[in-house]
Amino acid sequence: MSQYFIENPSLLTNERILELEIFGRRYEFLANNGLFSCDKVDDASITLMHNIPPLYGSLLDLGCGYGPIGIVLAKTYGVELTMSDINSIALGYATKNAKRNNIHTTAIHSDAFANITGMFDTIVLNPPIHAGKDIMYKMYHEAAQHLTHGGEFYIVIQKKHGAESTIKKLNDIFAQVKVVYKKKGCYVVCCTT
Repeated sequence: MSQYFIENPSLLTNERILELEIFGRRYEFLANNGLFSCDKVDDASITLMHNIPPLYGSLLDLGCGYGPIGIVLAKTYGVELTMSDINSIALGYATKNAKRNNIHTTAIHSDAFANITGMFDTIVLNPPIHAGKDIMYKMYHEAAQHLTHGGEFYIVIQKKHGAESTIKKLNDIFAQVKVVYKKKGCYVVCCTT
């Protein structure tokens, strides 16, 4: 089975426009087969966006896919947006979607933080569950190293995908870990160094 974090151009057979209304604005996102949540912006990403307080400064949308989380947050709060993904096809869609929604972004093709050198006030992640815990935990460790002083790392994760073990791991890495949302098996967690 092909995974959304693995580039497979042969899957790009059905480009479509997804619409999302959130925070009083309407967004359009191009998506295609082979990308994560290609039929609609997934509920977990929407839950994450709704549970992040007003942002300032710089934002990294880590594992951005076609970009809805970072684009919505950048448009809503006027922050400087960087988007990264291991899948260059997804990153290409994220760049197109930023332009489509009048957002300036820096796009970085990167396996987790391999090509990312900057520091960020906020990092957001809807983790690639199917990539496995080792990769997810690596992303958490490296996120802590790329936060400015007082910066925040937000993730969304389902209970059935290991939310409780994720929270334990985050407590090993970050000075403060707070569950800011927990409902119907979906958790939004805020971590600070």
